[in-house]
Amino acid sequence: MQVEHSNQRDLTPEEHVHLAKLRTLVQDCLADGKLSETEISSIRALIHADHKVTLEELQTIRATIHDALGNAFLEYDWS
Repeated sequence: MQVEHSNQRDLTPEEHVHLAKLRTLVQDCLADGKLSETEISSIRALIHADHKVTLEELQTIRATIHDALGNAFLEYDWS
């Protein structure tokens, strides 16, 4: 299902670069199949770098986790 938003627009080249960096960071963080507190902080820092969280960032994170883990559960390593 595709969701459309009334304020939907084309992404700028800078936004595409930012989303690619986010995708790579999430992939690297998921290399062991878990997310640590430090890794989550790194992801949060990147998405909050411009002081806003966009729908595209959230969709990128969700899609990257799904691509990496499929239907497996995401584990959190808080140790």
